[in-house]
Amino acid sequence: MDKEERAKLIPLSSVSAIFASLTGVTRSKPTIYNWMRYGCRTHDARIVKLGAVLKMGQWFTTQKEIETFIEELA
Repeated sequence: MDKEERAKLIPLSSVSAIFASLTGVTRSKPTIYNWMRYGCRTHDARIVKLGAVLKMGQWFTTQKEIETFIEELA
C-alpha cells in the first residue's frame, strides 16, 4: 500500500454508509466485518473478500477496495 492509499484509508465502521450510498442497500457493521474476514460467495461459487488493513488496532479499507468488492459480486 503506497502513501496515497494510506492517506485515503476509511475505517471499517464507516463502510456501511458508503456501501449504502453506492448500492442503495444498507448493511450492518458486523456484515461488513464478516465480508472482510470470511468473504462473500458469488453466483459462480467464488469467495470474494473485502480488502482491509489493520492499523493501530483498527481495520481500514479504501474506496477502491469497496468498489472492487461490489464489482466482483455483481
